[in-house]
Amino acid sequence: GRWRVIRSILLPSALPQMITGLRLSLSTSWLVIIAAEMLVGGRGMGYFVWNMWNKLDIPAICVAILIIGLVGLALDRAVSALHKVVPHA
Repeated sequence: GRWRVIRSILLPSALPQMITGLRLSLSTSWLVIIAAEMLVGGRGMGYFVWNMWNKLDIPAICVAILIIGLVGLALDRAVSALHKVVPHA
C-alpha cells in the first residue's frame, strides 16, 4: 500500500537529507537568535554581549562569545550524533 511505501522506502531514503537540513538550519537559527537578541532583545546572550560591548568589558565579551560557541558546538554535536544513528540509503 501507499503508507507501506512511504514508511519502508521513501522515509528511510529521505531521512539522512532531512537531518542534514536540520543541522544546517539549527546553526543558522542559533546565529540569528543571538543577532536578534543583540538588536531588539532585553535579555539573552546576544543582549549581554551588546551591553558589555557598550561598557567596553572585553573579558565579559570573550567569556560570552566562548559560551555561545560552546552551546553552538553542543547543538551541532547532538545533531551529528543523530545523523550517525540514522541508516544511510
